[in-house]
Parts: sequence; structure tokens; C-alpha cells
Amino acid sequence: MPDTVPIDLGHYSVFVPPDPFENHVGPFYYRITGDARQAGSVHCVLPTHERHGNYAGGVHGGITLTFADYALCLVAGRAADGGTNTSFAMTVSIAVEFLDAGRIGPPLEATGEPLQVTGRMAFARGTITQEGRTVALWSGVCRHVPRTKAMARKDEAASAPAPAAPQTVAHFVEGGFELLSTASVYSRHIGPSYARKEADGASLVQPTLPHMCNSGGVLHGGYMMSFADSAVTRAAGLTTGMAPSTVAFAAEFLSAGTSTTPIATRVEVPRHGKSLAFMRGLLEQDGRKLLSYSATIKLRPRARQR
Repeated sequence: MPDTVPIDLGHYSVFVPPDPFENHVGPFYYRITGDARQAGSVHCVLPTHERHGNYAGGVHGGITLTFADYALCLVAGRAADGGTNTSFAMTVSIAVEFLDAGRIGPPLEATGEPLQVTGRMAFARGTITQEGRTVALWSGVCRHVPRTKAMARKDEAASAPAPAAPQTVAHFVEGGFELLSTASVYSRHIGPSYARKEADGASLVQPTLPHMCNSGGVLHGGYMMSFADSAVTRAAGLTTGMAPSTVAFAAEFLSAGTSTTPIATRVEVPRHGKSLAFMRGLLEQDGRKLLSYSATIKLRPRARQR
């Protein structure tokens, strides 16, 4: 393992205005040195804690996806506004390849390269490392709008009439869903979810809460991908009976969600073999399509109980 220099977080910043989901699962930190439009100028850090754990005790794929989304929005967004924090970056699509397992304890770090900025879109790619090891590669596209415009939309949504009461736990149970009492530490930290095995995969439902939103007042992209990642691994495990881990994940963001009603996803397993499973799914809320995603899952025999 190469020698690493301790990171002094006193030289880093947290996102302003506050982001509820990032505060709940983070905190996340970033630092900009030099020209924000140049590669490597943005450095992001995520200290890892027990709440980020997966079944095996390593870093959960959902928090790695959230960190990749955070890095994408920082690299692309700051390239779009020259580091002034005057633009609001919204992920349009993202792809992440998992190259190695992250460990709880050492921080994750991310850097990136802006590839292209247009009047409405920004493209970037980057790397997530831990103690010098490359943990994941990411690339994606963001839409950038003036931050004042994004905050105005948030205020407008906050003043809208209150929605109807959300569905209750009893509704999920009556539909054949079971509480995931064996969910990972990270998944439990986010909130309870319910699953139902299907003939070719699984369906999952989760009530939404205010801490699942971003600073713009809508469901955070990292939260939606965390839920989707938990869904694909659960579906792979139920379908194959083996221990799953995500090796590649791609998502397209179709619409914004709210923290007023549950989100649901149906995961299909079009094909699987002895070592790999290929998944796809669609995340919805009140019949509105929020996220289309696909994943490649590595399969291993489950550890025998002693």
C-alpha cells in the first residue's frame, strides 16, 4: 500500500446551501485549487464510517454512487460557472465502474476532468480512490442552471398546497411486501424499505423523508441511486441464491421526485450465469418515471453458516 498524506479537512468546504441527503449520509467535502475549468482542480473527500457499511463490512455501493454523483456535480458545475458556485448542477446521466472494494475507515477521494461545457450541459469524468487504490471510475452529464433559478423553484414548491397523505406501511404489507430487516447498515441508515420477490427479479418500495432531498428540495440523485443499487443486489440475491456485488451501474434521470410519497422500483434480471447477472429497472413515484438504470452484478457463493 503506498504511503498517503493525511487530509486536513480544515482546508476543505462543505456544500452551501446545505444539502439534506449529503448531510445525512456524509458529510462530503471539496476543495478547488486553481482554475475550476481545468482537470484535477476539484478534489472531493468522503470520510468513511460504520454507517456506510455493506453486508461484508466494506463500503456500500450506494454511498460510492452518491460520492460519484457528488464529484460529477462539483467538477461539471464548477467548470460551468468558473468556480463561483452560481450554477446548480443536476445529473442527467451517470455511469460508474467499480474496480475495487472500499474499506471502512480511510477516506474516499475523487478528482475529475471537465470534458465539455455548453450553454445548458456539462460533461465530466473522474476517479474515486482510497489510499492510492482506484476504487471506481465515473463519467456523466449534468444540466446546469442559475442557482437563483433553482432556489426559486424550491421556494415555489414549498409554498404549494400539501399533498395527500402518503401510503402507509400496512399498504405495503397487504401488497405482499416484506420489511427488509436484514438490510445493510447503509440501507438502514437511509430508511426502511420493503421487498417482494417476482418471477424474474424483485419489486421494492420505500417511504420518502425530507433527509432524502437535495438542496433544491427534490429527491437527491445519490439517494435514488442508493435505493436502486440496493434493489439490484436484492433482486440478484433472490433470483440466484448467491451473494451479489455491483461491478457496473448506469442511470438516466428522467424526472424530479418529492419527499411526500413512496418511491417504487421493479428490477428485472434479463440474464444471469454462474458469476454475473445483468439487471435493469425503473424507479417511479406516483406513476411518474424518475430513474432508468441498469447494472452488472458479480455473483459469489454465499458463506456457509456454522
